[in-house]
Amino acid sequence: MATEEVDTLRRLNADVLLQVFEYLRPMRGLRPLSMSCRWIRGEVTPVLFRACLVKPKKPICAERFLPRSLWPHVLSLSLIDNCPDLIAMRDPEFRIPQELRFTNDPLLCGIMVPAFLATTLRAMPRLRSVCLAFFCREIHGMGWDTLAAILSTPQLRHFTLAVALFSPRQNPTPMDVKLLAPITTFRYLQTALRAELRDYPSQETALGLVVGALRDTLECLQLPSEVTPFGTLAGNLWPRLTQLHLLGEVNPTTDLHAPLVTLLAGMPSLRVLRLDFALPNGVDRKVLQLWPENYEAQLPWPQLDDLTVSFPSPGDQIYSYLPQSLQRLSLRCTPHHFFRLRNPYRFPFTHSPILRASEMLEILTKIAAPRLQYLQLEYCADAAEDDLMLCVSQRFLRLTFLEIHRYSPRDGGCDTVSSIALHLAKLGNLDTLRVYLEHEDGGALYDSTPIRPNAALLASRLPGLKMWLLQEDGHNAAWVPIGPTTTPNVVQMGDEKVMMFPFEG
Repeated sequence: MATEEVDTLRRLNADVLLQVFEYLRPMRGLRPLSMSCRWIRGEVTPVLFRACLVKPKKPICAERFLPRSLWPHVLSLSLIDNCPDLIAMRDPEFRIPQELRFTNDPLLCGIMVPAFLATTLRAMPRLRSVCLAFFCREIHGMGWDTLAAILSTPQLRHFTLAVALFSPRQNPTPMDVKLLAPITTFRYLQTALRAELRDYPSQETALGLVVGALRDTLECLQLPSEVTPFGTLAGNLWPRLTQLHLLGEVNPTTDLHAPLVTLLAGMPSLRVLRLDFALPNGVDRKVLQLWPENYEAQLPWPQLDDLTVSFPSPGDQIYSYLPQSLQRLSLRCTPHHFFRLRNPYRFPFTHSPILRASEMLEILTKIAAPRLQYLQLEYCADAAEDDLMLCVSQRFLRLTFLEIHRYSPRDGGCDTVSSIALHLAKLGNLDTLRVYLEHEDGGALYDSTPIRPNAALLASRLPGLKMWLLQEDGHNAAWVPIGPTTTPNVVQMGDEKVMMFPFEG
């Protein structure tokens, strides 16, 4: 870089220079900029290396970790487990037999060395967030010694464990959890429904001890429902918790020993409640009611502004008592119903009792939420669908984002796409529409391109909207943007470029 250009950058104050670096960071422009001269590299380094990723394949040590010179700059650290013993718990019929390399226990990871992590993480003064993960569906766990080494790092505030099992062999002691850092965000993520998590019940015990010890500092908590310590959630006060997300297959006999309005009553500051529960075969959706009929309670979350409910029931009293401050509402199936229609064997132990449009209408008429901006609905069309769309257009005038998963009844007689569009056109603030429209023959309206005429009709009746249609193949799905073009075109959508597919008008 020329000297005069460097001098120009030197004239910028620190805040402006930081904004320049932040602008370049998402576009991967910081690394080449850092190579231009020594002064710029020194200025860029705290931004360039504030989030780092380490992917060890052997036991982690100084030679397989970040250079010590970078430690003062790291705020967020991701540790991706590439342990060769990942598949040790796999059925021998589906793997080549091999000896364990770095562990004596096939269930536990042997490369995330507790002693090294305990010493190293404490020496990273700006470290606030650690994510420990791997990205394949294997039975592979993190032992308590490894988890304790991370969770007891004094400066740590955010922790995520993804896919790996949480201490499946050993439970922490009460003394262990007294040494935990004052963590505000605790996420234990599973990317799919995993009933096999229940085969390792010590996870629930360990999680109960850990999150219970963090009850005074936690602000965000996410757990798989299969091993959620519901007793701990119900038996404590969570004064700072603002976000709770539970996802997975729920067992009503062991998990929901009381209605959720009581189980989660000790969370007075809760603003986001997402309950993505899957239902085991033979279990009635009424067990998921937050506030059953004739049950005496009071709404314990006066500041709630984001609610997700799976398989909602019209008889659930919660909808009559939601605060008027509610801004986001999702009434859905978990997993989405189209996965089950396209591949019934994908989730063999759960079922999907989807609501009819008339039942969804009964729910929405109970809700007084004048500030609602985001709404997600999943239902099967019936004779009440026109009234349902009319209800949406009249009661939720501030909607800016609407997502609809609509399924046609097998006996026909449902509302037309044109009628749906006419109602939605009355929503003057609507900016984005995402829709899944199942055709009467059981297929999606847009399972190939060019997109079919009914989808084109929907777009033509709602000009000016950012419209996305769900493209799915039974195994995966993706939102595809659509616009009134005649040839495929690449357009800018926010920070990324996407393909705009044509439709036939």
